[in-house]
Amino acid sequence: MSRFGVGTIAWAAALVAGFILVFTLGSPLPSEGDELQAAYHPATPVTQDAAQASAATIVRLEYPNLVPFAPTVTRQATFGIDAWLLVYAAGGDVPQGVQISVGVTTGLVEVAAFP
Repeated sequence: MSRFGVGTIAWAAALVAGFILVFTLGSPLPSEGDELQAAYHPATPVTQDAAQASAATIVRLEYPNLVPFAPTVTRQATFGIDAWLLVYAAGGDVPQGVQISVGVTTGLVEVAAFP
């Protein structure tokens, strides 16, 4: 076999190995839409950490001006519905913020912004 034939076979083998490596190890990164969809539908029962992670994703993607502020986190039961309530608030002349409620057993996420 000539040097050209050996080189061609080696190049083809390396190319195939590279494609196999990319397809097996290189899972695509989630898009912002995928991240937001996951944040609005957390797995139940929702723990405090999961609620904070969902709220942080929602704030990062939909309310970027509130990212520097730490949320206040409370757990409350209203009308028999147990939920985590996270409030991101920015002070100033006109207070602004967002309130995110995450149901513990339902995983229902409700967002209400205030000026």
